[in-house]
Amino acid sequence: MDAEPALAAARAALAAAVQRLATAGAAPEQLVQTVPARRALGVIPRRETFRRIGEGYLVGALLVTAAGDVLEPGRIIRASRQVLPGHQSESARARRELRQRLLDARLPEGSTVVIDPRPLPFDDPTALAAEHAPLVLREIDGAPTVLVRWMPSAPDAALRPLDAYLAERLDLALGALTGARAESEHP
Repeated sequence: MDAEPALAAARAALAAAVQRLATAGAAPEQLVQTVPARRALGVIPRRETFRRIGEGYLVGALLVTAAGDVLEPGRIIRASRQVLPGHQSESARARRELRQRLLDARLPEGSTVVIDPRPLPFDDPTALAAEHAPLVLREIDGAPTVLVRWMPSAPDAALRPLDAYLAERLDLALGALTGARAESEHP
C-alpha cells in the first residue's frame, strides 16, 4: 500500500486548516510537557512543573501545530487565577492548584493549555495504520485513506475522512470566531 499520496494530501489539508485559523485570528493553544518532581543538587526538592513545548490549534479531536505536527491532545485546561467562592470538591481544588502551577510556569493567564500531548506517527504509514488514535490510516476501496476517530471509543466503522472532518470543524471554529467578534463590536 503506497500511502504517500494520501499522507501528502492530509499534510496539505492540515496546513491549510492551521493557516485559515491563524488568518482568522484564532488564539493558539499552549502546549506543555510535565516536568516531574525532582531534587536539585540532590537535596533541594522541586515540585512538578511544566515546560512549554510550543503552540498548536485544536481542530476537534486533533491538535495541529504550525510546523505541521499532528498530536493527540492530552489534558486541556485554562491557565487562570479564577477562584469560585464556597465549598469546593477535592477535584475542584486539584484543578485550581493545577491552574496556579501553569501560571507559575509563566504561561499567559487566560490561555488554553494542552498538557502532555502525544505526537502521532504521521511520517510512518505502518505505525499510523496500527494506531487507535484520533488520526489513522486505513485502506478504503483499495486506496489508503487518512481518517479521523472523533471519539476515543469509536469503532473503525465510525471513522470520518479527514477532509470532511476538517471542513466541518473549521466551519464551526470560524463561525464561533466571527460571532464572538461581532458580539464584541456591538454589545
